[in-house]
Order: sequence, then structure tokens, then C-alpha cells
Amino acid sequence: MPEIKPTQTRFINTFVDKMMADKGLGVMSAEQQEELRKNLRVKVEEQIEQAMLRTLSDAQLLELEKLVDNGASDEELDAFFESSGADFTKAAEQAMVEFRNAFLNSTVGEE
Repeated sequence: MPEIKPTQTRFINTFVDKMMADKGLGVMSAEQQEELRKNLRVKVEEQIEQAMLRTLSDAQLLELEKLVDNGASDEELDAFFESSGADFTKAAEQAMVEFRNAFLNSTVGEE
């Protein structure tokens, strides 16, 4: 997968913080909220990665697997994803919307 850039990390952190604020987690302790924040960051990044992989064709997935198995550099992987023709931005946005909706409709943080 393309490396997560510092600006993307900040964006994901802001996304998670806003999502948690919208959920209204006042009944959770600060420690519980921080643990949830960490877990949500990991999960949203996983969802984004999975959505991005789903945009690739079977042939591209095989090519990616070969690159990874052969120890491709970050630059080689970035070049692969850039030349894939897939709309990763749209895939990431959709994954984030779905993740947010699922979280806001969950019972996390409720008594």
C-alpha cells in the first residue's frame, strides 16, 4: 500500500477525533477515550487499505503480490499504485463514510 504521509495521518486523526466528538462519548473516561481513539485510527486505516485493494483488478492484485514478495521498495510500490489507474481517493472517501456511519450507529460509548 502507499505509505501513509504525515498530512494523511493528521487528516485521519482529525477524522477520528471529530467522529468521536459527534458520537458524544462523555460517559467514557479520558483513558478509555484515548484507547478507543487509537483503535479507531487503526481500524479506519485498515478499512481504507481494504477499499483501495478492492479497486484493483485481479491481475493488478497478482502483480502487487509479486512486488511485495520480491521486496519492492516504497518508491516502487508508490509507482505501482500511481500507474494503476484506480481512484484511490474515491475509495478512501467511501470507506471513511461507511466507517463513520457504522461507528455513529454503534453502541460504543453508551451505557
